[in-house]
Amino acid sequence: MTPHGQVAVAFASALVDGDFSKAHALLTPTLRQEMTPASLREKLYSMWRGYSTGEPRSIHFDEEFSHEDWPAKLPGDIGWAYVGIEGDGFVEAVTVTVADVEGSLLIRDIEWGRP
Repeated sequence: MTPHGQVAVAFASALVDGDFSKAHALLTPTLRQEMTPASLREKLYSMWRGYSTGEPRSIHFDEEFSHEDWPAKLPGDIGWAYVGIEGDGFVEAVTVTVADVEGSLLIRDIEWGRP
């Protein structure tokens, strides 16, 4: 698995496990200032709240849905990855952009929900 895939899977797994502090620690310092562990939880549940009351149960990741080159890539970005989040009555996803921040691979951007 690519390094950015590993970060994406760790983030999505932490969300599904309800470990929002662990997920928060995987964000860049700038994104950490914008989002709290509580806001990560809110963003996660808001993806399916309108049509399901289920709980997240698992993730699904395939390297096919991961790239190292894309049009919006910024300096320092190493890759983006799409990770499915599955639960009772829903299938959603997060897409994350992973950047190298002073030698640490951290999430610079998150898109919530399926495209």
